[in-house]
This record gives sequence, C-alpha cells and structure tokens, in this order.
Amino acid sequence: MSITALPSSDTAVKPMSLWRSPLYIADLPGAAEQNEVLRDLIVSRTTTDPEASNFGVISATKANQDILAWSHPAIDWFKSQIMAAVSALTRAVLGDAASEVTQEVIAEAWTVVYAEGGSLRPHTHHDSAWSGVYYVESGDAGGTGDAGYLQLLDPRPAAIARDASEGTYRVEPTPGRMVAFPGWLPHSVQATLTGGGRRICIAWNVAYDKDWTGMR
Repeated sequence: MSITALPSSDTAVKPMSLWRSPLYIADLPGAAEQNEVLRDLIVSRTTTDPEASNFGVISATKANQDILAWSHPAIDWFKSQIMAAVSALTRAVLGDAASEVTQEVIAEAWTVVYAEGGSLRPHTHHDSAWSGVYYVESGDAGGTGDAGYLQLLDPRPAAIARDASEGTYRVEPTPGRMVAFPGWLPHSVQATLTGGGRRICIAWNVAYDKDWTGMR
C-alpha cells in the first residue's frame, strides 16, 4: 500500500545519531491498549496465513505481509506511528528542508512471532529508505544479558578493525517501543531465552515512490 509522507508534530523522543546514521527510538503513549488488540489479531491470523515462513529466522514465524491493508483502528494507529518515525528521521537528515518533501512513500510490514530461543540472522533491507520494528509482546528476558535484543551493527569495517567502534548497538525489546533506522544498516536479533516465552513484533519498510509525481 502507499501512504503520503506528511510533516508530523514533534515526537516525545527525538532521533539519535548512531555512527552518523539517524536512529529513532520511541516508547509510544497509549501502546498498551493497542498492543492487546494487535496481539490478538496477529496470533489469530498467523495460524491461518498460507504464506507464513521461517526465512531468515530461527524458531520464529514471519507472516501477515498484508497487515497494513487490514481494516482495523489498531492498524490505522500503527500506520500513523510508522509515518511519525519516518517524518522524524527525515527531519533529522534534512532539517528544515524536510517540510518541502512531497514525494509519496510506499510502506510494507509483516509480523514476526518468536518462540523460545528464536533469533534473526544479520541482514539489511537494501531496497528500503527506512526500516523499523515495533514490539507488541516481548516475552521475558529474565534480566539476563542481551537475550532477544535488536542488534544494530556498525557498517564501517575500518572503524571496527581499528577498535574505533564496539561494532554493535543493542536495543531492548520493550512492548510499545518503535525503533527505526536506515534500511541499509545491518541488524539482527539475539536469541531469546529458553523459557522466556513468546515474543511478537511487527517489522516494516518504507521506500520512496520514484514514479509518483503529484504534489500535496
């Protein structure tokens, strides 16, 4: 589906800089109520999705690639949160010039349901401008290390080789947390704990529609 990028009001959490790349992290207000609805929708539809797969993941199921087309207020809320993240990242890169952006964007999203011990291999979304993940349910990390954490990997080999970077920035999977970053940034998910329970998230991509020439 496609949605038009519009300037949004300032968010409570500003984009941060990571290796000179913008990073957006926001714990969304009102998310607890929305997550109850999203969890039930995702669980019920994942079990019947004929295109569900485990490509790129371990002990997890990727499904519901049509989630942004679902007709439900909770999905409308989620789409608005994607655009808030995209607008904030655009402002972080372009500054005041972000208000002049009129190009339409194309968004896609899918769900990932992790079982105990589930993880995601390092990868990029090279054909997307921005990528992100939203946590619906995080299971129980048990306060142990970085189990289940999102790992953002420094893309600069020289910096890592010269010990100028730790190489990894970790984000805790907290329900109601939206994380967004450039699509080319390598990332992975550390394995969850055995006995840590189920974890549910929604991953998404946004690309700019090069064929769209209309104006707002």
